[in-house]
Amino acid sequence: MKKNKFLTFRNILMSSALMLIVLLFSCTDSGTSTTSSNTDSNRTQDNTMTGANGANGNTNAQNSNHMNDGSGISGSTSDGAGTTGSNNNGSDNNSNNSISSDTSFMLKAAEINMEEIKLGKLALQKGTSSHVKELAKMMVAEHTQAMKGLTPLAKTKMVTLPVKETSKITDAYKTLNSKSGKEFDKAYSDMMVDGHKDAISLFEKTNNNTKDAEIKAMTTAMLPKLKTHLEHAEMCKKECEKM
Repeated sequence: MKKNKFLTFRNILMSSALMLIVLLFSCTDSGTSTTSSNTDSNRTQDNTMTGANGANGNTNAQNSNHMNDGSGISGSTSDGAGTTGSNNNGSDNNSNNSISSDTSFMLKAAEINMEEIKLGKLALQKGTSSHVKELAKMMVAEHTQAMKGLTPLAKTKMVTLPVKETSKITDAYKTLNSKSGKEFDKAYSDMMVDGHKDAISLFEKTNNNTKDAEIKAMTTAMLPKLKTHLEHAEMCKKECEKM
């Protein structure tokens, strides 16, 4: 009986010990698992934080790049202002072109006046038709007056008008002077018609495009006179063709 009791007690003890060992192993595994889980969790958090920091870093880098681009954009805006400067330059260029066109106009207008005066004086000497002489007298008087109005205007614009006749004037004079009689009259009236058509075209173009109020006023005042000259030149031409 005692032996059996001892065996039973030993078995109970061994069973208890075994259960205790199992429990210990279970706790150890659980702790390890928890630790592992915590470690993994911490790693995940670390990775997340790192990723977030990386993202933040990237975001900051991108922001920094955007800031640089922003300065670039600002530079672009500056360039845009540069572009605006470019537009301003475009405006300045337009303004310069306008100034250049106005200068060119005044030089051409001076050339027209000088040519009409020189050819008119020649026509007064060599013309045979009363129509030619009347037209020539008008050309000399009115283009002399026009030159007197143009000269001070050119000075205020810092434009130096030609003093000597241009090659165009010289060539026209030589061509006309080489003729005489009826041929001279016809050639002179033809020159006046063609010359005044070109002059009207020039004055109208300048009147439409110039930004200069004084030049606009001058072209506005001159256009009706030039058209009147053209009418007289065309009438003179018709009369010369009848001869």
